[in-house]
Amino acid sequence: MFYCYFKRYTVLITTAFCLLVHKSYSAEISERKPYSTAADTIKGIVFDEFDREIKGVKITNTDNASATAVSGADGKFTIDGVVGNSLLFNHPDYNVVKQKVKGDSLSVRLVKTYLKQPDTIDVLYGKISAGNNLGAIATIYTNQITTVPATIFPYALAGRLPGMYATQTSGYRSVNQTDALTGTFVGSIPTSTGLPEPSDNNEFNLTLRGQNGPVTVIDGVQREFSSLEFENIESISVLKDALSTILLGQRSSKGILLITTKKPVAGPPRISFTAQTAIQQPLKLPTPLPAYQYAYLYNEALQNNGSAPVYTDEDFNAYRNGSDPVGHPDVNWFNTLLRKSSPMRKYNLSVDGGSNKARYVVSLGYLNQQGMFKDYKKENYNTNTEFSRYTINTNVDVDLSNKFNVSLQLFGRIQTGNQPGATTGTILSGLYNTPNNAYPIYNKDGSYGGTNDFKTNLFSQLTQSGYKIDNTRDVMVNLDLTYKFDDFVKGLWAKVKGNLSTGESSVTDRSKASSVYEQIITANGDTIYNRYGNPTDQGNNFALVSSSQFWYAQLSTGIDRSFGLNNVSVMLMADQRRATVNFDLPGTYTNIAGKATYNYNDKYYAEAALNYSGYDRYEPGKRFGLFYAAGLGWKLSEENFIKDNASWINLLKLRATYGQTGNANIGYYTYRTSYESGNEYLFGSDNPPITVGGLREKQTLVTVGATWEKARKLNVGIDLNILNNSLQFSADFYRDRYFDLMQQRGTSSSLIGAVFPSENVGINLYTGAELSVTYQNHHNDFNYFITANGSLEQSKVIFADEIQRVNNFNRRTGQAVGRNFGFIATGIIQTEEEAANSPSIEGYTLKPGDLKLADLDNNGVINDYDQTPIGTGKPRLYYGTTLGFSYKGFDFSVLFQGVGNRVINQYFQLDANRQGFTDLLGRWTPSNAQTATLPRLVIGSNLNNTPSFGVIGRTFYQQSGNYFRIKNVDIGYNFPNKLVSRIGITGLRVFVNGLNLYTFSGNDSIDPELNGAVYPIQRVFNTGVNIKL
Repeated sequence: MFYCYFKRYTVLITTAFCLLVHKSYSAEISERKPYSTAADTIKGIVFDEFDREIKGVKITNTDNASATAVSGADGKFTIDGVVGNSLLFNHPDYNVVKQKVKGDSLSVRLVKTYLKQPDTIDVLYGKISAGNNLGAIATIYTNQITTVPATIFPYALAGRLPGMYATQTSGYRSVNQTDALTGTFVGSIPTSTGLPEPSDNNEFNLTLRGQNGPVTVIDGVQREFSSLEFENIESISVLKDALSTILLGQRSSKGILLITTKKPVAGPPRISFTAQTAIQQPLKLPTPLPAYQYAYLYNEALQNNGSAPVYTDEDFNAYRNGSDPVGHPDVNWFNTLLRKSSPMRKYNLSVDGGSNKARYVVSLGYLNQQGMFKDYKKENYNTNTEFSRYTINTNVDVDLSNKFNVSLQLFGRIQTGNQPGATTGTILSGLYNTPNNAYPIYNKDGSYGGTNDFKTNLFSQLTQSGYKIDNTRDVMVNLDLTYKFDDFVKGLWAKVKGNLSTGESSVTDRSKASSVYEQIITANGDTIYNRYGNPTDQGNNFALVSSSQFWYAQLSTGIDRSFGLNNVSVMLMADQRRATVNFDLPGTYTNIAGKATYNYNDKYYAEAALNYSGYDRYEPGKRFGLFYAAGLGWKLSEENFIKDNASWINLLKLRATYGQTGNANIGYYTYRTSYESGNEYLFGSDNPPITVGGLREKQTLVTVGATWEKARKLNVGIDLNILNNSLQFSADFYRDRYFDLMQQRGTSSSLIGAVFPSENVGINLYTGAELSVTYQNHHNDFNYFITANGSLEQSKVIFADEIQRVNNFNRRTGQAVGRNFGFIATGIIQTEEEAANSPSIEGYTLKPGDLKLADLDNNGVINDYDQTPIGTGKPRLYYGTTLGFSYKGFDFSVLFQGVGNRVINQYFQLDANRQGFTDLLGRWTPSNAQTATLPRLVIGSNLNNTPSFGVIGRTFYQQSGNYFRIKNVDIGYNFPNKLVSRIGITGLRVFVNGLNLYTFSGNDSIDPELNGAVYPIQRVFNTGVNIKL
């Protein structure tokens, strides 16, 4: 299988390579003519991977320290020296190169650094000087993203950005299959919560300083979209403080995930082609019990329940020796349905260039990812899990004059997915709930095996349930018009920004279902088959899953002026964003905002912003509110007492911001009374009888007087660069108080028979600290770096309108937000005497092997009043470290990522329709009473031992969720320019990289980040090549 994909991969690369080389671009590569070298001077030229000249490279003669030079705009330089000297080439954006002068000409190619330290950084709706930033902003750049072999960019975020906690929730995309038309045109109306905007990220949960779902902004436009080509992303930033996000108004509380794609660069055409092929392997799948062990434990559980065993010694022997594969099957469904590895392929082609007047960039991408199911090819169509994606991103930037610029961007995506007709989720759930002895794959007559308890056959569902195809289409267009009015007022500018985007997803359902049969041998030796299940013919149905349209317009104007040592910038803007999802009415956000910045001599900084922001799903007259933020900064490194006494300090800056942000957490026009169909009173009658098909007022009461949630955020930071900026520190401390949170009152009465709505009553507090440290240096042309970041995050419920609690330890107020409550298990009961003298749940009789639960109120009964916070109340810790080097064409990087102070729950038990795993072998029995890792086995749920009752946990099942992962490794080699230029290309890099390579955790049987009946996290091994022209 691997060979087939490798061959296909090689053919595609070779074909593309030949086509590119055949073009005339190779002729456009400048001939590096030898420069005549005087006896005491050396001349040469410096260029990048695309053969474009590099300006501002510092050249040092290592044999003559006083001999230095800087390359000009044409990349050329002249420096004192002779043949045999060694020159060192240094530029902040490129790896340092050392080259010996061997002849009368010198041409040097530089490769960009892994870590980028630009002079400017991206902020919402613009760029600012990195030294002028007052907010809490963290950024990663192209090289840190492209080393990750994955499908969507959230895979590249974990462990790289302080404040961003990325938790994987699935190892593969999930597909919404709900028909958008269901219940829409038959009298009902949208639910009170409305319909969320569609997102293509269903594999990660992203939180920023504890807030779920930061707003994604791509090139200045808000859009929840993760399927960008990694090679086309210039940077990904997180904006965490109030001042950095305030221009979003009623969407500013959750922070911003800011994506900036690559912009056109003037010059000859630059062509880059990348091809990759990968192998994916699931991480830490559970080990199912063989049939004989399952049967033995099942008997034991029955006896613990007081029932007679159902399996005999003959059954055990038959399961062991496989003498009766139909009557006594032992099917390892994980091995039967899942392959050990599955392929993934990615291709990207980008071209950019142009003149100083008109520039362009075009990027094309293709991705194919196959799922982990085996392909038995039972049908002449694809029944496996797979998806393919095509993307295009173009950007044209035109200067119509030296004052007027027009930029047009077009993005498009076509995505097609396939899965078995039974659906991927159903099959995965079946894997975790079908014991090895449940039924055989086939009966003797070739029919599918099954029973009355298992009316479907997993093998049939995978191979002969038909298929479902999902299709997604997206188009996004951005238009920016910028005009500079310097002829009238120096520094005055105006900008118009517009965006239109549309997306549509649909599902074609061609599924079918087969009957299953249970083979039974009668007492007289006859064979009969009992049929179960509901067979269906293959259908051909179409469903519109989602349809969305987005409209955005922004008008802004500003002025940037300097008066001596005083620098002032003022910006005014108004924007409106409208989103229409399926058949809901549009939701419209409006912002009218202003922002002013001031700095004196690049030493003292002040910034302030106001935003009058509204959302039209609040009540009329209560839709707009005022949001504000301000910041101060002091660059101490510009003070003379630092300059004169600590020249090794390059930057020392103190900064602080404070502001009030908002979050429009409101349903679908919930202030209006609305009705729904139901078997209630006939609407409009004076004395209505109960009738079928009538109307009733919705059971949730209307929300009266609701307003947006608010947050008051304080951020204090310090930035320190020392040792010629090679060592950099950045620390932030924050205190975010969220109030007017929409929550249901715990003290509401249910006497009226209606559900009370959410109201603005909650208050939560989030505090934390973030630190990032980077060291980047070189020894001659050995370039090396290490960058690390860590975040501590603590939350607390200040107020929740909860029901009255008898005991203080029952109260949710004062605990961490979302903290679990449950019973403390002090151990396992060992004897009948201990069971008789231990407190118990009313109506339950304790037995040896049961959990012993703590009676916190000492009344002899275990009930709700014994619930207490469980898990950990410590601040959540998450961190990452990246280190690497480059030397003579070779480059290496590795990312370590981890999480601390985290608890997970892992519960195992038996019932008639549940798979058994090897963890059950640690259950309590009299013979292993002191070493048991689980309580005694029972069939089904147990009032004392099962955590699902009331969704209340037991501390016994909690274990450390801490882990340390080798997240990403990348190794590459850039072939020398002299070699690749002979075949008409400017750059050739081959590389291998991997994702989720190894995990250190306290439990070797499960993955601590994601486990259970879901698509598992994948370990990825990837190889590829990048060709530049």
